[in-house]
Amino acid sequence: MPVKEVLELLKRGKALARRTKYKEAIAHYEKAMSLDPKYPESWYLRAAVYVETSRHKEAIADCDKALSMDQNYADAWSTKSLALFNLERYEEAVLASTRASMLNGNDAMAWYIKGVCLDELGRSDEAQEAYGKSLELEIIHDMEADAKKIRQQG
Repeated sequence: MPVKEVLELLKRGKALARRTKYKEAIAHYEKAMSLDPKYPESWYLRAAVYVETSRHKEAIADCDKALSMDQNYADAWSTKSLALFNLERYEEAVLASTRASMLNGNDAMAWYIKGVCLDELGRSDEAQEAYGKSLELEIIHDMEADAKKIRQQG
């Protein structure tokens, strides 16, 4: 279990990333890595920022580092699939998004990336199935968010 300081750094980094303060977020993640280099979430979170800033090769390397520590880290697989897609490495992206969706069947982005990549590879029937699952999950997520808002208001 990572030390409390690592978790606090990651929490602050996520808040900075949400406000698109990517340089500051990366600094927090790297400080967390220096304190506990074997904690995969630090690597995954930096990878997510790298994808946001079009540093896709670096994102893949960070996802691979996180996955070397935890092969079942669904979010790292999902982020890796997005980075691979952005580099037009569609076959690899299909494999990564498939792994992500197997580990977390509710990952709408993984299903969507899988659909887009399958389309690019000319596998339209499979793509439509992945798109359908992505859309279904988006609708469910939207309904859950609406229900949560209603509960908070009432």
